Amino acid sequence: MSSDDEPDAFSQLTEAVLSKRPILRELMQKHGQKTLAEYASLYIDVNLNPPIHQRQDELISTIRDDVAARFGQTVGQQVAKQLERYYFVSTSDHHGPIVDFSFSNANLLAAVSHATHQDPDLAYIIVLACSSISFRNISFPRGLAYHVVQDGVSDIERVSFFPASARSCPVFNFRAYTANEIEQVKKTIYKKQHQSDVTEKLIALLDEVYLDPTVLACPTFTDQVTLTNAAIWRKFFLPHTQPTAELLSLEQETIVTQLLLRYHLDQDTNINHILFDPTYEPLIRQYFDGIMGAFSTAEHSGSYLFWALPPQSKYRQQLWKKGNTLTTDDGSYHVALTPDALRAAFERKEIFPTTMLDFFVLSFYYGLKCLGGFNQINYLTHMKNAYIRMNVDRMNYRSIEVCARAQTKEMSDGYLIAYGQPPAGGVVPVNGIDLYLYGDNQTWPKIQEVANTVTINNSLYPAMPEFYRYVYTEQERDPVLAAVTPEQIVIQNQLQTKLKACLQLH
Repeated sequence: MSSDDEPDAFSQLTEAVLSKRPILRELMQKHGQKTLAEYASLYIDVNLNPPIHQRQDELISTIRDDVAARFGQTVGQQVAKQLERYYFVSTSDHHGPIVDFSFSNANLLAAVSHATHQDPDLAYIIVLACSSISFRNISFPRGLAYHVVQDGVSDIERVSFFPASARSCPVFNFRAYTANEIEQVKKTIYKKQHQSDVTEKLIALLDEVYLDPTVLACPTFTDQVTLTNAAIWRKFFLPHTQPTAELLSLEQETIVTQLLLRYHLDQDTNINHILFDPTYEPLIRQYFDGIMGAFSTAEHSGSYLFWALPPQSKYRQQLWKKGNTLTTDDGSYHVALTPDALRAAFERKEIFPTTMLDFFVLSFYYGLKCLGGFNQINYLTHMKNAYIRMNVDRMNYRSIEVCARAQTKEMSDGYLIAYGQPPAGGVVPVNGIDLYLYGDNQTWPKIQEVANTVTINNSLYPAMPEFYRYVYTEQERDPVLAAVTPEQIVIQNQLQTKLKACLQLH
């Protein structure tokens, strides 16, 4: 792409993304000139009302109990205390090792925000991560990703914990990795012949974190991820320079399932009516069909309220409501829409909630502020409007009152604040593993500096090529726009001096 073409191609690329994500356009227009730190400082502003206050104890106690079971009672109580004052979480991440560049940077920005407030009660970055994605997802939930330099050129390496046969499997309830599989990863790393210090650090990370006996004893991969993400977060920074906030990456589907079991299968709540009242089915189909994260009848995508993971099945399957039953397409698996049947299916891990039901519960019923990515702020806003219309039709004014306060346009994922400098110069986005491999005592201060000087818009511009790949299928992409790189955008917008590298890739 010639230099004369770059401005036009970049503007077309940006418009192509924003035309599909109008809430992102609105955010950039409203907050684009704020620095990243200024915008992130607004995370703690939560829109509550009396009904939410009455309900939030149920959600907070459920999260507290989940955390306490994994990290001990003290941490559980600290998390509950934080949520009582700061009633928000991030729901932007996929549940896997935090190697995705967007997820890593989202958590780094949250750490900057927490440090700005200097409140000891704001001690945790609480993430309710999605595990309904498959291992082939672009976020690479099945292993580690990191930069290496070969012959002076930086590139991204990936090593998987699991065999290729696992790629189509959902992360939810997938088996734990074994010590033998991590030993195989170590052999793979040795064969790659990285720089010796890079190899040594990767092997040490696997030994200290991923081969920890407590982690190996976990029953599922998602249980392992919750523990290992907390541990590797501490290794992203040198001890005397690291942020004070700890990372807690919990499984979104587990929290929602526990809330359903405790408070909604047998009690007269709006969620109970959505599950069991047949008058809600036509309204759900009318208002949610076609919304991303819900389901589409025309495209036969998504699932109705729950996904199925039948016994002996490796893959998640769609469920559709037929009468008083949820059934797979071929009828080989079905579950009655009754409290007892759902409870039994939950206990056997045969069903788990869809993204739509997750947000019905977390955002629209409990009023929890859920920070998300550029896709979430768009579809969650559409879901909120649909949820309100559905409850207007049912004259359910208490549900409307709570949902109307739901904050759906707060974006935490997609901003890039951590950059590395390759040997050839310039900057490239880096992730947490890169911080561990290449960081020094200036890495965290430089990340803070970028957050306090770079604006929302300037941070989002280099992310547009990645957004474009998410928004458009390979067949839909314009080859000229698809060829635009973050490096070209940085140069075109004269961001070289603003997007300062926090580490040197070598």
